[in-house]
This record gives sequence, structure tokens and C-alpha cells, in this order.
Amino acid sequence: MKNNEKNYYSQDYWFDNKGEHHEEDNYGENYYANTIFKNLILELDDVPEEGYIVVLGTNKCVSFSLLCDKFGEERCIGYDIYNPDNHPRVIVKDCMTLGEEDNIPIAFCHNDIGSYPTTPELKVYVQKWAAKNVVEGGYFLGRNNLNRAKFKAEEYMNSLGFDNFQFEDLKKEYNLSGLTDSSIEGHMLSKRSKVKG
Repeated sequence: MKNNEKNYYSQDYWFDNKGEHHEEDNYGENYYANTIFKNLILELDDVPEEGYIVVLGTNKCVSFSLLCDKFGEERCIGYDIYNPDNHPRVIVKDCMTLGEEDNIPIAFCHNDIGSYPTTPELKVYVQKWAAKNVVEGGYFLGRNNLNRAKFKAEEYMNSLGFDNFQFEDLKKEYNLSGLTDSSIEGHMLSKRSKVKG
């Protein structure tokens, strides 16, 4: 792995490192995912009834709990390397080991695991695993081509039958004013119009 990426696969780095993650409100109520979930994802009226609601990287489950409240806890599954609140719907797992035996139908997925600057291989790996499992009409929330790893996320999602909707365009229809300009510029919501690949 490049730059000893495995060094960042730790509870200490993601859960106990307030200095490193202070801009993310240490993943509390002011974390950007909360704004996206409240003002965009929870406003969608066509999330398929078939499939799970999946969050890759749940941290303290503040944002994840919004989805559990909306869609029902039994339908939601989170993945992370640690589960500090012992949330019953979070699977503690090294997500680099996600494989065919973990496949499930997914109606919505947010790829919030790690980060492109520190764990790009993990970030791309989980996106490829999850995107292939999204059902027709299902949604995938993640970064666009402006990511630090230069992963061609837009082209990859298109190749699987997704249409990509940039946040720059979605902000005309949804209230994304609570997000930073860089969050708006760097995110997209993809919808699977046809299952390919």
C-alpha cells in the first residue's frame, strides 16, 4: 500500500484523535454528513423499498442514527473499525476484507470510510464493493472526480449504470447552504438507472 496506508486503519486515529479531526466536529451533529442526510437524503422520495441502507464509516453513529430513524433500524447497516457506542446495527470490520460473501442488496450507500488523503485504496475498494451491490433505482453518495486520489469516480459509476448528480446542481433544489464550498464542489449523488457490470 502507498504511504503505509495501513497506519491509518486504527481506532486511535479515527476515534481518539480530536486534534486531527476537529474540522469534522469530531463526527458530531455539525459534521457535514448530518447536513447532507437531513437536507438531501431524507428528502428523497424514491429510495427503493428493496435493499439495505448502508454507511461505510459510521464513527459515533450520529449521522447513521438519522437514517435508522427514517428507514428503520433493522434496514440499516453500518461498517467501521470500531463501534464506541455499541450500536446494534454496526459491523466492526476491516473493510478491505469486504468480499462476495458480504454482498447484500443496497438501496442507499454513503462512502464515508477513511479519507482520500490518508486511505485512498480503502476508499476506492469499498466504493467498488458497494456500488456493485446497489439495486436499480438505488443511490450512492460519495466524492466526484475532484478527490485527492484522482479516482475517476464519475466514469466508474457511469460504467455500472449510474447517473451522477453533482452537488453544485443539487443545491438549486435542496438546501445545502450548511455545507462548505469544497464539500459542495467535491460531492455527487449517483442513482443507478440500469444495472450493468
